[in-house]
Amino acid sequence: MEKLQFSVSSELKNIIGRELITDDFIAISELVKNSFDADAKKVEIVFENTKNNEDATIGVIDDGDGMTYEDLRNKWLLVAYSKKVELQKELRDEDYRSKIGKRRIFAGAKGIGRFSCDKLGSKLDLLTKSETEKFVNVLKMDWNKFEENPNTKFQEIDVIYEQTSVNSDKIPRKIKKGTVLRISCLRDQWNRLKILKLKRHLQRLINPAQIDPSQEFSIYIEAKEYEEDDKKYKPEEDSEIVNGFVRNVLFENLGIKTTQINVKVDKEKICTELSDKGEFIYRLEEDNEYEPLQEINIRIFFLNPVAKSAFTKIMGIEPVNYGSVFFYRNGIKVNPYGNEGDDWLGLDRRKTQGTRRFLGNRDLMGRIEVSGYQPAFREVSSRDRGLVETEEYKLLKDLFEDKALKRLEKFVIEGINWDSEKRPKDPEEVKADSFEIISQLIGKTKREVRNIEFNRNLLEIFAEKQIEKTPEIIDNIDSVRKIVENKEDKAYIDLQVKAVRSAFRSLQKAKKDLEKELQQKELFLQYVAQEDSGDIAALQHQIGLCADVINSHIISLKGRIEREEQISNKSLEDLVDAVLMQTQIINSIASFLPSAKFERKAQEITSDLVSYVKQYVEKIYVPLNEAKLKKQGANVNVIINGDATFECTFNPYKFVIIIDNLISNSIKAHAQNIIITMSVQDKKTLVLKFTDDGDGISDEVLPKVFNFGFSSTGGTGIGLHHVKEIVEDDGGSIFINNKLKKGVEFIIEVKKPC
Repeated sequence: MEKLQFSVSSELKNIIGRELITDDFIAISELVKNSFDADAKKVEIVFENTKNNEDATIGVIDDGDGMTYEDLRNKWLLVAYSKKVELQKELRDEDYRSKIGKRRIFAGAKGIGRFSCDKLGSKLDLLTKSETEKFVNVLKMDWNKFEENPNTKFQEIDVIYEQTSVNSDKIPRKIKKGTVLRISCLRDQWNRLKILKLKRHLQRLINPAQIDPSQEFSIYIEAKEYEEDDKKYKPEEDSEIVNGFVRNVLFENLGIKTTQINVKVDKEKICTELSDKGEFIYRLEEDNEYEPLQEINIRIFFLNPVAKSAFTKIMGIEPVNYGSVFFYRNGIKVNPYGNEGDDWLGLDRRKTQGTRRFLGNRDLMGRIEVSGYQPAFREVSSRDRGLVETEEYKLLKDLFEDKALKRLEKFVIEGINWDSEKRPKDPEEVKADSFEIISQLIGKTKREVRNIEFNRNLLEIFAEKQIEKTPEIIDNIDSVRKIVENKEDKAYIDLQVKAVRSAFRSLQKAKKDLEKELQQKELFLQYVAQEDSGDIAALQHQIGLCADVINSHIISLKGRIEREEQISNKSLEDLVDAVLMQTQIINSIASFLPSAKFERKAQEITSDLVSYVKQYVEKIYVPLNEAKLKKQGANVNVIINGDATFECTFNPYKFVIIIDNLISNSIKAHAQNIIITMSVQDKKTLVLKFTDDGDGISDEVLPKVFNFGFSSTGGTGIGLHHVKEIVEDDGGSIFINNKLKKGVEFIIEVKKPC
């Protein structure tokens, strides 16, 4: 009998390397996780020469434990070996809480994260030093050697090792302890935009809520060749700045007030707490029916339109492009869960079954956190495929849906009615509905409810606003009373039940009379609405026709003035100017009126001018001019610096004229990108910058741009004249920056009072 052994082909490198780690961002995340597991306080990701891809390098530098010669030879070079597995086994034998104070719970335990280097580049220089050694260990690897001949055995390919002094010229940085990975011969090109996307990816990698403050960990990105580009942006515009620390983003720290639900699971119980815009609604404690699950926290935020807008202002990216519900294991994100386009929880599939009843990925943001040693939640080898689908994993998804998602939906959909065509209920009605929801949730629990706390105002609201539901309300209150343990709360409930019953009896007769009156009013309101709607449509059509006729006559008259036909006097020119101003206002009303929520008779409104400009451009101008923009290949984008707001009184139609004319000019100048940037200076000045990449304005033409009748684009020469007139009449100013590499920039300063 002969005994045989397996031998391993050098092709194994690709199988456990580039074929498992298929994404550059995930590859860098894996290397950052290795630094995290090495107990580093800081990891730097350094990009060099990315503008010249042939010499480009990526460095990953940490101040962690570092490795000895024995570590390199017997562990790092031992494929699939992971020291983390050994240490985590110890955690099973003793309380992990006593060990977590000494070091972190590990993020990875496969022993293949090191092959992320191969995904990024074909050559690797590894420099590492432990605290106990006086020299630096150096490994040099050429991954291409593993691909030359598949018949070559994996273990027969040489890796160059040497020792060098800490002060050697070969060491790019002085290393006290830690590891430096220098990756060269990059496989893909890196530029400023890609590094910014990496930064956004890394923002979600670390969950500071799960990491003890004493175990601080920071990520720093350095790309010196883009420092000049960074200087164009203010510190608050972090999403556009490459160099600097990666900000770990927690939704609750952004100061956005919305509805949120928090579910905490330990070995014995599940605690659920719901709050709305910072106000406590209810807290429920029940037995844990998902017995294998423990040390789990779920925190989910509902993204109503206000919350979405606030998030975009703060983060510089729309929530849908940032992600939805992420999964964290001991503070480290597991990919691809929660990434843009990922539906690991089936939220979008579920929403297609009932758009108005269910919430999808676009409506939520949050995280599921698993803490401690939990081998049931382990990643598959392919780093972009998430977790192994164990029974515990499936239970976790059930827990999320039953205890977090459905309860949040009960509140925001049945309570707020957020996406219905009906007018949303006011906050008081929302709170009233939430109390009814509490009783429904209690009826659906499979295990015993231990305790419930609730906002006492909920009962008062029911008494005032939900009289018609009184019998049902009283039953619900009685069901809650049986669970409440506090004697004071029980006495309070009894008083409220008595008050509700009394109010119900006294209002029953009045209710019938009120219903008749409401029916009559409803018919009247329907008639008025129909008349009003027809009026608006007719007015829109007529104004549009009149404006076209007036414009054609005025343009003809202007031609006669230019030819100096007896009528070329200043007074007539002023008259033409005034008439044309009114025709532009009429045209603006005609296109803007159906979408506007302002009173038609009002000449001015008091509102946030920043929001007004953004909403008009995105919701009115772009949709109405979609065909023209598409034909030109032009894109119009609005950027708000920081969380800028500018509350003032202004004429909305005048700003429509400004926006329409400046965008129209850019399109005539063959611009493909038109960017409107808004920022506030000293709370007294709003700065609007209209920047395009069109034909630009020469120095010769510049002094004439605002002159009445002058045009360099074949237009009437009236629009920019009126823009300047409007801005200056309201105490503002307008400037032109024609020194861009391509295109031009109009800068408008609006002063308070507007």
